[in-house]
Amino acid sequence: MQLLMSHLAQFSSLSKQGELLCTQGLAYLLQNPDARKSFGDHISKAVGRTIDADLTWRAEARQKDGARPDLEGRTADGKRVVKIEAKLGAAFGEGQLRSYLGDLQDSSDRGMLLVLVPQYRVAAMKLSVPSASALTQDGPWQRGATPELPVAVIDWEGVLAALSDVRSEPFLSDLAQFEAMYRVLNGYDIEPLRSVSELLAWRERKEVFVNLVDRVTRRLARQGPVLPMGKDSDDYQRRYVCLPLGTEQPCFSVGVRDPFVGYTTPIWLRFHRRTPKFSVIRERLVACGLSQRLTECDGHVWIHLDVPLNADGESLVGSLVEQAQRVIEVAYQPL
Repeated sequence: MQLLMSHLAQFSSLSKQGELLCTQGLAYLLQNPDARKSFGDHISKAVGRTIDADLTWRAEARQKDGARPDLEGRTADGKRVVKIEAKLGAAFGEGQLRSYLGDLQDSSDRGMLLVLVPQYRVAAMKLSVPSASALTQDGPWQRGATPELPVAVIDWEGVLAALSDVRSEPFLSDLAQFEAMYRVLNGYDIEPLRSVSELLAWRERKEVFVNLVDRVTRRLARQGPVLPMGKDSDDYQRRYVCLPLGTEQPCFSVGVRDPFVGYTTPIWLRFHRRTPKFSVIRERLVACGLSQRLTECDGHVWIHLDVPLNADGESLVGSLVEQAQRVIEVAYQPL
């Protein structure tokens, strides 16, 4: 039977607050002393420094500058020693990490900053964290010449595995609920869509579809740089992927929007009319067997990506990636 929270997490009233839900959920789990110890041991291994196993963890604690790290670990005397910025699919806010490091410097001579992301984002995040926080060297990174304030990237999956070492009730039941919710919010476990009418009601679970787009575009980027998600004026929430074609690097986007007339899928691949080699790509798509999948609007070329019914999260991602790759093979043939 599907757990209640994992079911509710698929709907916009909860899923649009996914990162907040995960942050507050983790803070709740860390009220358990055995969970705090397992979590502390996990962090210690990741960063290479032993931390207090019985820190008090607070969610959204306000700093002097008004910023609010997702989680903050404090010692018994109130010293702030660990700050955690937890992400699912979102990017950093401007100056977030620098703000947290500055507050740690004011509070402790041996603090640490952790960035907590899904496992599939770890590699990309390790590339972006140093530039986002003015750090140097390979991770765990250090702020300038101050080795007492390391910054490291850890993943949710590793944290969940560490917490599963706690073998008591009701903690294990709470952890199961939390993990099920986390997997849904990341698009891993989606309650299968049973009918076209459920698909047409996609906005009730919009953030789940956005997370699907996030995972699909990361695969399509082929280990290259991953651009941030964005939104166009027509409420098309998308990410661009840029791949080489001759000496140019045309981009396409995959995103969610209301279906064009006659279609049911909310997931669309688009070549913008201003992308390099657009006319070449358009001619190739029209000339091949994909022509019947094309929709042209405002000069752009749109291709629908069908969302299969009765499929779980992994199957959905695999199907969407496969459909997009068929388009890529045509559009990016060597000149």
